[in-house]
Amino acid sequence: MIRRRMGADRYTSGLAFILAGLGILFVTGAFEAEIVLTSGLGTPSYLGATDLVRLSAVPWGLGLLFFGYAIDHPEVLWDRVRGRRILATFLLFADGAIHIVAIGEHVESIIVAFFIVLAPLEFLGGFTIMRASRPIVWAWLLAALGLIGLYVASRLVVFPFVSQQYVFGPLGLISKVIEGVLAFALAQELWTTSTTRRPRAVRPATQS
Repeated sequence: MIRRRMGADRYTSGLAFILAGLGILFVTGAFEAEIVLTSGLGTPSYLGATDLVRLSAVPWGLGLLFFGYAIDHPEVLWDRVRGRRILATFLLFADGAIHIVAIGEHVESIIVAFFIVLAPLEFLGGFTIMRASRPIVWAWLLAALGLIGLYVASRLVVFPFVSQQYVFGPLGLISKVIEGVLAFALAQELWTTSTTRRPRAVRPATQS
């Protein structure tokens, strides 16, 4: 009986929505990567399909992921104590979805591979940031700042391993705004937890 109950607890009410959302997002990423890596983006049929995927599939997948996560973690709707970590959770989900869409914006295999690795890591971070230790929070803070710096640098100079000059675009700017808010929220979380962990020392009572 105990084993059955433990196994049943793993299947939560929001799990189906989470899996459906992740499935849509990952299939979308694989679809866009296949288009770019096989140079099929230049054909009219692929262009129409890619536009349809970006306008519908990714927002639907992200919406299902948000909905399923909120069902399994209702505290995200009222918990103010962990508000910064809750915000970081949804920001990581959103940035991961944007990076899936960004796969289709690039033609360099190394850049496509970078986003293919980065997006699942951000989804993993979204699922774990609520209970992550301080070193993990620090790592995501530095990663957010690093992604912003890498984006700006790639628009100002041409990297040796990249053959094209990238420009500032709406998709990239939205992603950097999300990462900026993420870095700010995590910095606030680290600052708040560091001050609460170090209470003021109580002065010893003096004898009169």
